[in-house]
Amino acid sequence: MEIGEAAAVVERALDVLVPAEPGVLAGLSEADVAARQESWARIRRLVDVRGALLAGAVAQRSDGVGGGMARRHGHRNAVGMVAQTTGSSAKDARDLIAAGELLSSDDATAGPGEKCVAVRWARIAAALRSGVLSAAQAALLKDTLDRLEGADERLEARLVAKAKRLSLADLRKACLDVTARWDLDRWEAREKRQRADRYVSVSERADGMIALGGVLDPASGAVIKTWLDAQVRDAFARRRNEGLGPAEPGEAGRIRADALVGLARHGMRCEAPGSGVSTQVVVRLDEQGMRTGLGLGSCDAISTPMSAGQLRRMAVDAKLLPVVLGAGSQALDVGYARRYFTPAQRIALAERDGGCAFCHAPVSWCDAHHIQEWSRGGRSDLANGVLLCTRCHHRIHDDGWTVKATPTAVWFTPPRTIDPTRTPRQGGRAALHVDIGRQEPPRELTRAAEPAHEQLRDHREPVPV
Repeated sequence: MEIGEAAAVVERALDVLVPAEPGVLAGLSEADVAARQESWARIRRLVDVRGALLAGAVAQRSDGVGGGMARRHGHRNAVGMVAQTTGSSAKDARDLIAAGELLSSDDATAGPGEKCVAVRWARIAAALRSGVLSAAQAALLKDTLDRLEGADERLEARLVAKAKRLSLADLRKACLDVTARWDLDRWEAREKRQRADRYVSVSERADGMIALGGVLDPASGAVIKTWLDAQVRDAFARRRNEGLGPAEPGEAGRIRADALVGLARHGMRCEAPGSGVSTQVVVRLDEQGMRTGLGLGSCDAISTPMSAGQLRRMAVDAKLLPVVLGAGSQALDVGYARRYFTPAQRIALAERDGGCAFCHAPVSWCDAHHIQEWSRGGRSDLANGVLLCTRCHHRIHDDGWTVKATPTAVWFTPPRTIDPTRTPRQGGRAALHVDIGRQEPPRELTRAAEPAHEQLRDHREPVPV
């Protein structure tokens, strides 16, 4: 079969799945559209397999002197050639090339008299080849495992299993968490490099507009992101309460700009009352990490894990609320005593849910909701609470999802229209967690604990949960 004829056959098959004539899809039932969407997604992943093989071949043939194949076809490199011919971004092209490398190694066979070499990351290659994983997912898993010294097929299997259940954005968070926990010393060195690379640039354009740019390390960015998120969330809430309808395109960006200007003006006249919505950065780590500065913790504003030493230094700031896990026993289950969840309860929910328990949006976007409504006897305790962003809160109620929770876990059961078996899906922070398959080796204290002035002062005692 000629190449052109093969393309025509594929096109006819796609016309059966997704008719191109106007109005045909409008006459289909919702279940039919959903089924066709699932089939199309799988076909697209299988098409990506062929695209990855071609991209890998382009990359392999472009390694020669003078740029090889890509240069001969008028491109700077293989990434540029794949991106232009597929009409995708450079990032998508790199993912296809990385996936092609996986599949090429999976195809490798030993010649006469040669010793067969074990395929590296064979499970990822098999899941990609069968259409279970997309090229982007496979490339992300390959890149993560390649950077973990000593990673083996057991961790590979856990990551592949997790990738089957997570979106690409959430899979990135899970891989980031695995990378941090795998080698803490290397992660701390990464933090130092990022701290040294931070910058903000301010320039005036020809039209008089001022352009801001730059990058921030996670510890610096968490403070700004938390504060700006609070301003956007408050402005949108006031807009809804005043019945002004949906926000205009770009409104969130304008709110952030106005908030930064207001903050700068306040700093220039610090004796004046502050403006904007009051907020705080919440950092959390275990008691041992707070005492020794060793280990990993997290910050509600961002998904990037941070070392305990970094969090201890952040927690000295009076505007940050440190949460020491496992220390003390503040009562969190207040039953019917309060209509709203206490600040300590909300922090405990954030520890369990990690943000929106359903879509994993940041904590600053979420409210603490009663699973059983308070007006109907629902208690204001952790087993009846869940953190949800506004969109997911409405989605769960409108679509008929069931939520069940304990103080340490939360589960979402879909309606039969979404899943006829109504299989519960784990939510919250646990949904992103990957077991790395080994206990972290005990580490000796190779550096002294930080000076006493670095410890939390009396008026900034950590809130126990």
